[in-house]
Amino acid sequence: MNNEKNKELLAKLREIFQVEAAERVEAITVGLIALERAKDSEYISIVEGVFREAHSLKGAAGSVNLPAVQALCRDLESLFSEMKHGGLKLSMEMLDVIHPSLCVLSALCANPAAAPSPMEGGGGEQETLAALRQIVLGLADKRAGTPERAALMVDTIVANAQAVPATPKPEEPPEPPEPRIPTAMSAPETIRISTQKLNALLLEAEELVGAKIAESERAVELRALVADLSGWNQRRVRQHVRQRFRREGAMTASELLESEILNSRKLESALRKLAGSAHQDALTLAAITDRLLTDTKQVLLLPCSTLFGHLPKVVRDLAREQGKEVDLLVKGEDIEIDRRVLDELKNPILHLLRNCVDHGIEKPDKRLGLGKPSHGSITITAKTAEGNRVELTLADDGAGIDADKVKKAAVHLGLIGAGEMAHLTDHEVTGLIFRSGLSTSPAITDLSGRGLGMAIVQEKVVKLGGTITVASTPGRGTTFRVLVPLSMATFRGVLVAAAGQHFVFPTASVVRVSRVKPDEIKTIENRQTITLGKRAVSLVRLRDVLEIHGPDGREKGEARPIVVARAADRQVAFLVDEVKGEQEVVVKSLGKQLARVRNISGACFSGSGAVIPILNVADLMESASASGAPEPIAAAQDKGTKGPGRLLIAEDSITARTLLKSILEAVGYEVVASVDGLDALTRLKTEPFDLVISDVDMPRMNGFELIASIRADKKLGELPVVLVTSLGSKQDREYGIEVGANAYIVKSDFDQNNLLEIIRRLL
Repeated sequence: MNNEKNKELLAKLREIFQVEAAERVEAITVGLIALERAKDSEYISIVEGVFREAHSLKGAAGSVNLPAVQALCRDLESLFSEMKHGGLKLSMEMLDVIHPSLCVLSALCANPAAAPSPMEGGGGEQETLAALRQIVLGLADKRAGTPERAALMVDTIVANAQAVPATPKPEEPPEPPEPRIPTAMSAPETIRISTQKLNALLLEAEELVGAKIAESERAVELRALVADLSGWNQRRVRQHVRQRFRREGAMTASELLESEILNSRKLESALRKLAGSAHQDALTLAAITDRLLTDTKQVLLLPCSTLFGHLPKVVRDLAREQGKEVDLLVKGEDIEIDRRVLDELKNPILHLLRNCVDHGIEKPDKRLGLGKPSHGSITITAKTAEGNRVELTLADDGAGIDADKVKKAAVHLGLIGAGEMAHLTDHEVTGLIFRSGLSTSPAITDLSGRGLGMAIVQEKVVKLGGTITVASTPGRGTTFRVLVPLSMATFRGVLVAAAGQHFVFPTASVVRVSRVKPDEIKTIENRQTITLGKRAVSLVRLRDVLEIHGPDGREKGEARPIVVARAADRQVAFLVDEVKGEQEVVVKSLGKQLARVRNISGACFSGSGAVIPILNVADLMESASASGAPEPIAAAQDKGTKGPGRLLIAEDSITARTLLKSILEAVGYEVVASVDGLDALTRLKTEPFDLVISDVDMPRMNGFELIASIRADKKLGELPVVLVTSLGSKQDREYGIEVGANAYIVKSDFDQNNLLEIIRRLL
């Protein structure tokens, strides 16, 4: 029985050792990275710290009976001791041996219960340990001074490395030594708890959020019921008394009135008291839940150093492989984030670093030729941001993103048309690197070339409810900006209704909630837009994007609620049936069976227990772009019964003027043509027209000036105007809508069906 207890205790001690070992190996790694750039005044103190970590790890391994780990730590300790006393000078070749040895050490410590002897390592591990031991033996030979002394030292080291328990016979398992436990132990100030237990605790705390919301809704319902009962009682008493008064006289009616009032007041008082208690209980539960959830989240918060700690070694190894020199600077390591967020960020940050080293940082000779230092620089900064979020920026001083290569790759893959590419801003071009399949690398390597990495990075960040953007300056470097929530357990969400169903927009992705009138909706290239500030924003129905059908109780012509959402640098306004309000929600996974559902990132529960999908805003943006022209949102259907109207064309090109006139007359419109803006304005003053179609670049008065004159005229101010022009830049489109155009069509993308559809909507 005592033997079983000893085994259980040893197993627990080895679990604790795992955590300690990981921390100490990382500390050694960080110290060695620091030594490469250390000043002479810092050298000894850093070596001393590394030596102590190796010494402490060796002692910890001995206390849990792991001689293999002890032997490897002893070799490292010998090297660091010699460095500390000046007998050994650290070199890059030596570091190239020590770093792989630390990887082996980390693997040995990761599974203490089955740690093999270093001498039994296979393949690369054996070569790594042999190279390390060769250095140690050289030091022993140097210290010994005589062949006999050297041989004795070699035998001792090899014996220590091979000092592992013999393979036991199945019938006689070896007994581990009994750990020495002090007879009196004071309570420790800190304890180690498995993350599984903490996650379970947080999950229980999160479940209370649903109960808090439900209790609050019940309290509101009870108060509403009290108000309804009070009104109903008053009406019922008055009606009943009047009827009795007619039949039985005033005296009897008075007595009945008192009785009815007394009974109704008793019931109303009891219900009011119940509603008050429910409201107080809701407040108490909310306060307790919020405190418990906050405290539990605090326990799971970890400093960013746990994410950044291993990155210097990663950058060093990548740079060495490519013959580059790169320094990594980390800022904001003390910023604390939810452990689960940190876990999800590891791969995205690692991929961004690889991209910086592979694509961004130039080789030393090229950097010197450009007037840069031979060492490239990468800086990672963490800082808190508004809305309970954290901002991570990763910047390098390399070559930057080649916009021309990105454009060619995007056109080659068919991600965007060659004509449209000419109108994109530099910021929009760099944003294309997040599109799946796009890569500017001429060859596929272990680091890059497949064009999937950046798309996966964006998907991971968006899944966390965050955003990622990129800015680049040719020749000066690239900066990635990642914005994620501090915690992924709960967040604020905007609850909306569409087609009879409820959905949640993450508040962090919502720019604004507003209402839009039908006459505020314009059309640009067969896509409906609204103007926010001076910017044209696409407008789509949420029900159309989600491809759902259901009741629509809106009145035609009334203002409709919209939610303007943002993902990276894109904004889209989503038309919904109703905005219910903002509330705290608990994120629930959809499970392994639904690991990836388009447009949906998770789910939450309402106070009544109904499941409400949480929208994936980045997916919604893609779905909105791919959905094509939406069904008309403005109440154009009400005007659809009207027959063909009378149209005015303002176009200085006789070819374009004739083409437009022929198209419109072929479908029954009465068309009048004018040669420029001034001619068109003169006709508008004297003749009635239902709609104007105008070019922009015309003599005497251009299209923008024509629209401005129309809008300034009280009689013509509401006249629909469609611009058909060769000016296709984003600035021209936005300006056209700003001055009052109802639609904007670029001639290079001209489609007569598109034009006819727009005219039909506007008339």
